[in-house]
Amino acid sequence: MVRCAKFLCCLPLRLGVILTGCLFGLTDIVLGSYGWYMVASNAFPDSIVEFFRTMDTGTCVACFAGTFYLMALNDLMLIYGAIREKPAYIGIWLLVNFVVLICTMVTALVSGIAIIRIVTLSYCMFIVNSFHVQLTTKDD
Repeated sequence: MVRCAKFLCCLPLRLGVILTGCLFGLTDIVLGSYGWYMVASNAFPDSIVEFFRTMDTGTCVACFAGTFYLMALNDLMLIYGAIREKPAYIGIWLLVNFVVLICTMVTALVSGIAIIRIVTLSYCMFIVNSFHVQLTTKDD
């Protein structure tokens, strides 16, 4: 099985996993907060209105904002799992973000910026999986 020994070629995997949790957690909190701001102010960019043209934009943006907050909670679980070396918490993050990766691949057809998230998420999942394998093989 291919796995990585270092995060960004120089940092230990554990620190890389914690940084990944912080990076994605902060991003998810910011995106969720921006979504709630758009719902509260009832001001949506034209691209979002066009994307949800057949549905109520406010409801859709509110659902996505709530989802980002749940993902931020999942990122906190990743950080906790890395600090306490709990493979179960890390595995849950991998499972949730695998689904997110698949959904992001679908939206990459609509938004080019999703490609950046796909590449970043794929690399981070590789790092988190390497740490998960390291923890689970250490227990055996």
